Amino acid sequence: MLKQQEMTELVNSLNRRQDERSLLYAMAAGLIAFSIMLFGLTMLYSTSFATVGEKFLYAQLRWAFIGTAAMLTVIFLGYRRIGSWCPWLLSLLAILLIWAALSKPINGANRWIIIPWSNMRFQPSEMAKVVLSLYGAQIIADNLRNVADFRKFKQLIRPAVIIGVILLLVVAGKDLGTTLLLATAMGSLAFSGGLQKRLLLVIPIVLAVLTLYLTVFDPERLSRVTSFTNPGDTTLRDTDGYQLWNSQLALGSGGLYGIGFMESRMKMRYLPEAHTDFILAVVGEELGFIGLLCVVAGYLAFGYFGMKIALNSRSRYGMLLAQTLTLLIVLQAAINIGVVAGGLPTKGISAPLISYGGSNLLMNMIMVGLLISVGLENVPGLTDNWPLRKKSTPALENSSLPK
Repeated sequence: MLKQQEMTELVNSLNRRQDERSLLYAMAAGLIAFSIMLFGLTMLYSTSFATVGEKFLYAQLRWAFIGTAAMLTVIFLGYRRIGSWCPWLLSLLAILLIWAALSKPINGANRWIIIPWSNMRFQPSEMAKVVLSLYGAQIIADNLRNVADFRKFKQLIRPAVIIGVILLLVVAGKDLGTTLLLATAMGSLAFSGGLQKRLLLVIPIVLAVLTLYLTVFDPERLSRVTSFTNPGDTTLRDTDGYQLWNSQLALGSGGLYGIGFMESRMKMRYLPEAHTDFILAVVGEELGFIGLLCVVAGYLAFGYFGMKIALNSRSRYGMLLAQTLTLLIVLQAAINIGVVAGGLPTKGISAPLISYGGSNLLMNMIMVGLLISVGLENVPGLTDNWPLRKKSTPALENSSLPK
């Protein structure tokens, strides 16, 4: 009897420690994300002040306030309640993606919707990152046996078709980078749920189809994909390698310690889109290699605590969702850094929480809120009495999506 009581006390002690760690991980992830966002606002001011004054800073500040409010709302509601809205969110996302695809092209792509009665734009493909993460994590969590058993995989055909349609709608807006990012995240989610490794043979087929599509239907994108291999041969302003070439010049001139905050020369209209996809080139020029290492360390720290939240979660749904959200943010950062350094083709992937862009900032803050929500769920009594919260189910159980 005494041994049983000691074992119970030991288990309770371990659970309390796990709960404390979950709270710590959630707070750390939120603090790191907020710090990266503040750094991004500072660098945006430095990057754009000389050419457009404070215009971009004020616009990004507006989105930062909206994103922070959205993040707090998501934490307040909880990821389970928001996840139960997936059927409605998927329908809304499909409508917005179709709307964007039929809208007037901006910079050769149909990615944006002009918000009526304002000068603000919204990019539905950014919303797809949140919605597909919620939907995919819930589907995999509810169908682990079907994912692992290839004979029962046919029961997942309907969800797979829904995800495929969303990806096709993103492609229709000529947002190839986001499409590949989403496909990678969904594939990682499926393999985490036990998908058989032999299905990796599908990847060469997908790459072959993608190459054929670019060659026949979108040669402009193909030239952008291949130009990164030798940007020095395409340095005229109207060519594809011009942006990358100037990005590398900015990084090279920054050296180890940089030339000083606000002192960038390449941002003076030499480097196109310096405030968006290539803002880290300006970071490297002004703050040097040390500054870029700090940015990388920030993203890695966020990824560490995000995965800790996933591993510490007591539910399959929370674990898979936290893993997917962390992967999306860290993978975006890795791709952007690779593009700016010339190691990857230009894909139009922004530096999360740093680059200028309201839709990207808003959706990244919502993803951070969902990640924190997963971490806080493990702390008993903390969120149980919050109004509008969907009550947590017992450990290792998951609420199902409406059939």
